[in-house]
Amino acid sequence: MDDIIVENLDIPIEADNITLKASIYYSHDTEQQAPFIINLAGLLDHRESYFVQFFSKKFVQEGYYVLSYDYRAHGETKKQTGSRWDKMVVNIFSDIHIVIDWLLTNQSSRLLDNQIFLFGRSMGGAIILTNGFNDNRIHKLIALCTRYDYHTTKIEFPEEIIEKISPKYFLKKKPQNNERILIAHCKDDPRIPYENLVQIRDALDLDNENVLQYEDGGHSFKGHREDIFKHAISFLKEI
Repeated sequence: MDDIIVENLDIPIEADNITLKASIYYSHDTEQQAPFIINLAGLLDHRESYFVQFFSKKFVQEGYYVLSYDYRAHGETKKQTGSRWDKMVVNIFSDIHIVIDWLLTNQSSRLLDNQIFLFGRSMGGAIILTNGFNDNRIHKLIALCTRYDYHTTKIEFPEEIIEKISPKYFLKKKPQNNERILIAHCKDDPRIPYENLVQIRDALDLDNENVLQYEDGGHSFKGHREDIFKHAISFLKEI
């Protein structure tokens, strides 16, 4: 990431005696105080994966601090937790609250007006539209190719787990949703069917301008990443 400064750090999960390996990205042009974007990776990706790095760099170039971290069973954090993400998926989802607590406590000198935004793809989007949706400290949420209901996965999770990780059980129609939430999906996504976008849109009662739809591009928005970024920046800067 040319011209990007990277601070590697640990976010402690004291209850489990582990740390989430994380990085903060910024540049010499970043203001001393600026909004933070937490960039959440997809399943089996991590903070150095291409998709995460692409958007982290783009957001830094627009003046934001970007925080990205490796979930339990992912990236560098996997060395502490092992790789069975399916056995710790509830914690993977709920850890976002600890990360936000850490950011507010440890990065307060950099954080402008407590402005924290969430951006993520796939499982990262599901974290955003579950625990992130319920966290009123988050100003805006951008979720890409997100699953609505984890009953539909090949892995048969127990019902008590599904209810803790499916946006279906978290999303509600609220007046502020259109000011707060942007979603996107490709119709040819081979991993998460397009109908999930329709279900999320209807559950939130989102306006058309808050729902980005592409005919192709697959699960990684191939050919549309610049357009996604353009819409994301416009949405984040709306007052």
